[in-house]
Amino acid sequence: IFTIKSYLHSILYNLISNALKYRSPERALEINVAAGKRINYAWISVQDNGLGIDTDKNRDKLFGLYRRFHPQIEGKGIGLYLVKVQAETLGGWAEVESELGKGTRFTVFLSINSLTQNEA
Repeated sequence: IFTIKSYLHSILYNLISNALKYRSPERALEINVAAGKRINYAWISVQDNGLGIDTDKNRDKLFGLYRRFHPQIEGKGIGLYLVKVQAETLGGWAEVESELGKGTRFTVFLSINSLTQNEA
């Protein structure tokens, strides 16, 4: 994809570092990163088997600034907010699937045409 390299790097960094930070002490950490294309969007998925998030209770707050869902783990609550804002800046969005105690999958969609149209 043709995009802003620093945004893509930041998105991947935040999602992978969250998977590391919020791993479960009860099992060996697994992180799966995948990518593909869907219509006019490239997608990137980062899935882990970590602590998970109660999405029923927190879905509306998940990508908010300074939002934290595991207060016992150090953090500032900025990473997911950056992922959302950067994905939107690149003409896309971010989604989450999670189950408390089982893990989380974040999928980020980036418009394939957002920069090529603006740069042409």
